[in-house]
Amino acid sequence: MVERARRILRKLPHRPIIHVSIGVMLVLGFLYAHALWNLTQTSGGMDNKFTALAKNEYFGFLVWENVRMLAAYGVLWVIGTLWIYPSVIVFTRFFKMQSRMAIILHAVLLGIFWHAFFTLRLSETRPYFLNEAEFGYWYYQILQLIPKSIAPGTLFLIFTVMPIAYGAWALAWNIHRRGRRGWLAASALALLISGTWFLSYFKQSSKVLENADEKRMNVLIIGSDSLRGDRLGYAGYRPTRENAKVPLGVSPHMDALAARSIVFTNCYTAIASTMESGTQMMASMVPHSHGLRQMYPNQETVAKVVSNIETLPSILTKKGYDTAAIGDWCAGYYEVIPQGLKRTSVSSFDNFKIYMSQAVVMSHFVVPLYFDHALGYQIFPQLQSFAQFVTPEIVTQRVERGLDQQAASRQPFFWHVFYSCNHLPYRSPEPYVSLFKDPAYVGKNKHGVDFDINSFIGSTDLESKWKALPPHEIEQIRALYDGCTRQFDDCVARILEKLKTTGLDQNTIVVINADHGDDLYEPGVTLGHGLTLNSGLQANHIPWVMHVPGVPAQSFDETVRMIDLIPTLAGLLDVPPSPKWQGRDLTPWLTNAEEPKDLPFYAETGFPFIQFRVPGVERPALPAMDEMTFIDRSFNYQFVLKPQYIQPVIDAKQRCLKTRDWKIVCTPTADRSRAFGLFHLKSDPHAQIDLSKSRPEVLAPMQRALEKWIDEHIETSVESIFPLGEPE
Repeated sequence: MVERARRILRKLPHRPIIHVSIGVMLVLGFLYAHALWNLTQTSGGMDNKFTALAKNEYFGFLVWENVRMLAAYGVLWVIGTLWIYPSVIVFTRFFKMQSRMAIILHAVLLGIFWHAFFTLRLSETRPYFLNEAEFGYWYYQILQLIPKSIAPGTLFLIFTVMPIAYGAWALAWNIHRRGRRGWLAASALALLISGTWFLSYFKQSSKVLENADEKRMNVLIIGSDSLRGDRLGYAGYRPTRENAKVPLGVSPHMDALAARSIVFTNCYTAIASTMESGTQMMASMVPHSHGLRQMYPNQETVAKVVSNIETLPSILTKKGYDTAAIGDWCAGYYEVIPQGLKRTSVSSFDNFKIYMSQAVVMSHFVVPLYFDHALGYQIFPQLQSFAQFVTPEIVTQRVERGLDQQAASRQPFFWHVFYSCNHLPYRSPEPYVSLFKDPAYVGKNKHGVDFDINSFIGSTDLESKWKALPPHEIEQIRALYDGCTRQFDDCVARILEKLKTTGLDQNTIVVINADHGDDLYEPGVTLGHGLTLNSGLQANHIPWVMHVPGVPAQSFDETVRMIDLIPTLAGLLDVPPSPKWQGRDLTPWLTNAEEPKDLPFYAETGFPFIQFRVPGVERPALPAMDEMTFIDRSFNYQFVLKPQYIQPVIDAKQRCLKTRDWKIVCTPTADRSRAFGLFHLKSDPHAQIDLSKSRPEVLAPMQRALEKWIDEHIETSVESIFPLGEPE
């Protein structure tokens, strides 16, 4: 084999650049082969029907995706050859080793060096890309050898100055070696780049003149998936374990914003599931009204929902606003359910082909390593939407750049910026993951919740496993969640700072909210959201902080709903409300034109990944998620609920009604009847004591109101439920 290779090499012309390109090709060939091996190992531990489907029915697609990756290796082959060619020539001449084999060997060694360098650089400049990559932790350990006192300057010198200096030298060397042709090529490249910049600037300048409008108010909604309304500093929350490095708790920047804003401390979402709740927010309609009842709708359902809703963004788009959704994988539902927005910059995550394509790209890690930039997006546009790459850091950068552009264009905007920071499994990067945890903790939940996706989608009995966690594991999970909140708080801080530096803070309404909260092992619950209405509704309790320039700070503790946000924003913008909206415009509360009062809160559960137990109730039996859903090829390969399970899932939903101090929960039973539990939240905040038998005078009117909402979709006010006032 070796002798045959030598004979082939001797037949090639003795041109060093050819042999350098062979060395680079050998390095890239090894990386490609390793990526294929890594891809086959990725699904080794998976054991659900979707993994089998990917292997059996979509094998051709996976093969084609790997073939497409060759484009990346081809580009890297050309650039890598030009990048290391000068240094190979210098090295081989200096050591007087200019044979074909010596040049190839030097090219291989330098190729390995530079690939290791850029991977190490990634761990410093974009460590979020390494969260799931199997590079080991030695990269971090090398960087930690640098004394902290000189680390910033040293790392800047190594990772910024050094590659720029080498690149400039390599470019100059190549240009000089090629003489006049090299200088002509360099001049043409410079002209192309400057021309592209000029056209971009001209278009931006034209946009300024066309869309200039400084009078209308902007709206910026910033949310984090699963951010609870009661676990923020301004709500009185303090983490169990304080950290000297973060003495201000989990949300100092949001707390500071709340201190000068309007705050609704008791706001609730009617369904604790992202897609359904997000549609509820923009459409100001509860789930049974907008028509989206669970997170795996079919194409017909989506079409009905889109035709049924009228969102504030759709109204503002017609009025000349730039309307956009900017987010990571938790904002991917915007790709499934359009909300009348002009544009979306979100991660596509709920598409089966996206899952597989992302798995391929993550195996070929040269793609995110070398193509995560504007030019790379032209070759691999999916990088802009893959969940693995669109991290909270990327979302924040996109918002900052977008605000710079909006400040230049002066076009009014309505944006929803939506992060995944607080979503299970609570994986945030350092330093956030360690801020609030016990330094002595060494368990499975060290970097995130030990979450078994196979059990989640292929089983219905995770409740027992989750309940078995010991107290120290529960405290660790809560600490992870708090670190995630602090990460989101820092994202908010950067956006607020950008608003200030651009001057947009003077005419921008800023809202901090969430789609829902999360259960965190409160009495009667374990983890998750949208799965149960037991306990104290913390999975439905969301923040609502609203800063309106020129409006004084106020705080309201009356019960309000997510559906009230859009009508309130419309009132602040002087936009007539849509007749389809079911929420209340709360702007009269802000001017004392109307006395604040508790609004009735009705809710339902989402998709039943788990049916949590209710004492004394046998719940309807439903199979696991991977049995109830299928992949609809005609609907962009979305996960879709099978037709035979659509009504059973709706029929099995828990529903509840909350007034100020009381909560009633309806749980469907296996025999098609309904079981009701009544709880006094003022004295029993975690709803552990059922008073349905001892307080019939409270149960009866609340049961009538809740059943009227379930069966007739009619809301009953608190005053109508309790004409004589709410009982103690």
